[in-house]
Amino acid sequence: MNGSSSAARRGGVRSRRGFALIEVLISVTILSIVMLSVISGVLSCIYVISENGNYTRAMMIAKTKMNEFLLDKNSNLDLVDEPIPGYSGFYYSRITLPYDHPMLPFPVKKTDIIVSWKSERHRNPYKISYVYVER
Repeated sequence: MNGSSSAARRGGVRSRRGFALIEVLISVTILSIVMLSVISGVLSCIYVISENGNYTRAMMIAKTKMNEFLLDKNSNLDLVDEPIPGYSGFYYSRITLPYDHPMLPFPVKKTDIIVSWKSERHRNPYKISYVYVER
């Protein structure tokens, strides 16, 4: 009777060691899945933050170019994809066209300032417009 109880104890110890190893493997697997999710979320946030920075930069450039247009007394020279000094990868266009609207009985023009930049996949535009009476 004494020999059978020690054999049962040895079998129980062996199964506990094996069970502990399986627990560790399962824990490492769950931790890996969680860490992959966290890393994926962080990388997505970094991408969004960098794109928002480019969008903000384009907005500031467009407002600056619109102010320059207004200070130049509405010069009607159209520009297409002009590089912007100091902002590599950013381009701007200025397009002035007649603006027809049924509520306006007099001739008006509309000037669009479009600032664009290229991200990884495609070209992103930011556009502001100014409608004014033609002189």
